[in-house]
Amino acid sequence: MTIGSKVGFIGTGAITSAIVRGICSGPEFCGHITLSVHKNSAAADELKKLFPERISISRSNQQVADEADILFIAVLPQQLRALLKELRFRREQKIIQVTGLTRLEDTRSCYAPAEKVVRIIPLPFAALRSGPVLIYGKDPECIELLSLIGTPVIAEDEKELNVLGPITGLMVPYYALVAEYVKWGMKKGLAFKTTLDYCCLMNEALSSFMRTECTEDMEMFLTENSTPGGVNERGLKMLREMGVYTQWIDVLEELYRMYNAKSPAKD
Repeated sequence: MTIGSKVGFIGTGAITSAIVRGICSGPEFCGHITLSVHKNSAAADELKKLFPERISISRSNQQVADEADILFIAVLPQQLRALLKELRFRREQKIIQVTGLTRLEDTRSCYAPAEKVVRIIPLPFAALRSGPVLIYGKDPECIELLSLIGTPVIAEDEKELNVLGPITGLMVPYYALVAEYVKWGMKKGLAFKTTLDYCCLMNEALSSFMRTECTEDMEMFLTENSTPGGVNERGLKMLREMGVYTQWIDVLEELYRMYNAKSPAKD
């Protein structure tokens, strides 16, 4: 697979930086990327230094849009509506909307006459070309490009994306949980790196194993992986009795309400 598309980005924040790093790190990509830069010139300059032959920088949003076969829109939600009113698109152009908290059903008409528009939820480890890339919209060329930064997970409709999206709000809380493991281990006399490596490697393996082995009977999976009278059985029982998992669901419900509030880009 060789991808030679001209790719443009409007908005150069942290998630754009991660996507660009992932795309440019792939030997499959032989195209060119143009970044539209205003406030985040330092981030763009850093990317240009890393990939000098593959990246150009422009201060004109319209120039980036004019040159791109595939155009990423990655500005803040409150900036999106004003930006889209200023831009002109082409019918054959592919649009990838990265802007969060913004439904494609509220913005699709703003991209006319472009006919192919998809919405994605990328994650920071796109820079490492790992993890999922949640995609709503089945354009093969866009999916092929996005496969350079992770494993595409295709939402059949936007509702699926709006349910899965709030789960990303538990990434940093997960980091905080692992941080508590590490701090606990260090209080018991372990070295930071030893504890961090063990906790992270264990959780990486747990996710991989569950993805491969777990069926819809998730309770059976938990039972099969708990030794009767062992520490896992005891740990699960204690956490359930304390209502820990109920609290996590309460947080998810709040994130879902936040995620699906009125789109800032909607009139």
